[in-house]
Amino acid sequence: MTNNAQRTPCEIFSRSMGFIRAVSNFNIGKYSEFCERKTFTEANSLSAGARHSDLLKRAA
Repeated sequence: MTNNAQRTPCEIFSRSMGFIRAVSNFNIGKYSEFCERKTFTEANSLSAGARHSDLLKRAA
């Protein structure tokens, strides 16, 4: 196992206002908004199979 002092820090990038920027460069407000974001998987998205067709039926 390696010591944390020997590890290279990993920079996290995010798309903000149309630009790709390092999260470490975000101001307090933008960083707070970044932390509140929710992630999704394709299986849980609206375009996933049966769920999508169920929503279309309800909308009609």
